[in-house]
Amino acid sequence: MYRVLIVEDEEIIRQGFKRTIEWKDYGLEIAGEAKDGAEGLEVAKRLRPHLIFADIRMPGMDGLAFAEQAIRLLPDAKVVIVSGYKDYEYFRQSLHLGLFDYLLKPVEEEELVRVVEKAVRSLDELQASRREEIEASSRLRKSESVLHHVLLSRLAEGDLSPLRESMPDPYLREVSFDRYAVAVLRIDNYGELARGIYAGDEEILLFSAVNICEEFAGANTFVFRQLGLKKQITLLKGINETEGGEAFEKVQSEFRSEAAGLLESFNRFGRFKITLGVGRAYEGWEGIHRSYEEATEAAESSTFRSGSRLVVHSGETILAEGPSWWTGELEELFQSVCKLRDAERAAGLLDTALQSPEAEDASRGRVYGFAARMLELADQAVRAGSSSLNRDVPYWFDWTRIRALDDLREIRAWIAAELVRLLGRGNPVYWDSRSLIRDLKEYVARHFTSEEMTLGSLSSKFGMNVYQICRLFKSEFGTNFHVFLTELKMEKAKEMLRSSAMPVQDIAFLVGYKETKYFFKVFKKHVGMTPSEYRSQP
Repeated sequence: MYRVLIVEDEEIIRQGFKRTIEWKDYGLEIAGEAKDGAEGLEVAKRLRPHLIFADIRMPGMDGLAFAEQAIRLLPDAKVVIVSGYKDYEYFRQSLHLGLFDYLLKPVEEEELVRVVEKAVRSLDELQASRREEIEASSRLRKSESVLHHVLLSRLAEGDLSPLRESMPDPYLREVSFDRYAVAVLRIDNYGELARGIYAGDEEILLFSAVNICEEFAGANTFVFRQLGLKKQITLLKGINETEGGEAFEKVQSEFRSEAAGLLESFNRFGRFKITLGVGRAYEGWEGIHRSYEEATEAAESSTFRSGSRLVVHSGETILAEGPSWWTGELEELFQSVCKLRDAERAAGLLDTALQSPEAEDASRGRVYGFAARMLELADQAVRAGSSSLNRDVPYWFDWTRIRALDDLREIRAWIAAELVRLLGRGNPVYWDSRSLIRDLKEYVARHFTSEEMTLGSLSSKFGMNVYQICRLFKSEFGTNFHVFLTELKMEKAKEMLRSSAMPVQDIAFLVGYKETKYFFKVFKKHVGMTPSEYRSQP
């Protein structure tokens, strides 16, 4: 069964969706629902739905903002936007988000069935394609083993949905224990090895590392490559309560000894520089993720200068303190530079921080946290100064990407590239009023048919008050703003009257007039005849 999530602020519409068709007949089940986009993201993280229906207009985070985040969170999910007629143009302009389809309100059963059948076909094809890709890429390992690695990776990351599947993987019985402890092994010089002695065959690099781990794995220890992290191998130790008391402590101690022996083996091999973090044992399936988080934190307590080492988590927070090289004054300066969209100066401040001796001696985890903080500040500065960006959608920091980097040089280059991307979004920063008013005019010429094209909306978008817009527009172009806007609308209306049989009231709506009577009045004053008279001309 594929899981369906409905994100809609009106209860009656959510219920209507559930009753319109028999979802099970299409291999679907309504797994969850949410009242707005923010709640929808939380539910999506927990349930990982395959098909999502989202209303385009909701309080707080709207449907398109939600869809953008949902697609990044679940790139394989099919997101369907539900919109009213007046929202269609708004939706059409946002198709680049990667939306799967749309439905117009009120949703007809026939249309819903069309979208559902199309989504199920697409999901079936994706499942088949993914399985083929996995089988094709497992020349060195059996495809069944690859699938088990994926399952264990999901459990380590806190995704328990495999346990709730209608037909759980039989492999789960093999890894079912009362308690679990996790060790995380990071290949700190992965990029160097991939570019050097293993150039052209990274699969052999990882195969060698996994083999070493499996040689030292004791009873009930499962070794798997972490999903999405090339340079990480994870070891999962299963412990049963029948081994409780002193025996239980003995098993934990043996696991730590395994980890120490594993480190020595990699050191003897000579090519690998690794960090090995070990978490404590916890009960139940949820315990896998708890121990995994501790093991990750322990592994990230190493520095970029340190050699191979083993770190056992003691239970106390390792990475609580912030970076000592980044003062409050530097942070204020960085925020000011970001408000001006000055990516070059922002990168200069980044260099000041990451090229300091303190950064060289800082733990990897603190450097990762610093990177997340810098990019979040840059994102906030741009959103605060740009009405065209949704301020309710937080920046999505790519932890997987930064953890794949080997050293401070690579991290600095990645952050600098992200800063260029973030600071280049939204409304541009203008240094003179003439450039601003010219861009405003071009913007109006592209969007004049929108019913939201008002001086108030332009004031918010371009950061000027209404009086300034009118004065600068008249000064630069020698015509009144409202006259310019009306001329654009009338020329478009005349074109549509000449080239189509569309009803006049629809043309009025499409050029931005809510009231047809007012459109008639403006058209006659501007053209000298009514729309019908203009259309009937030879």
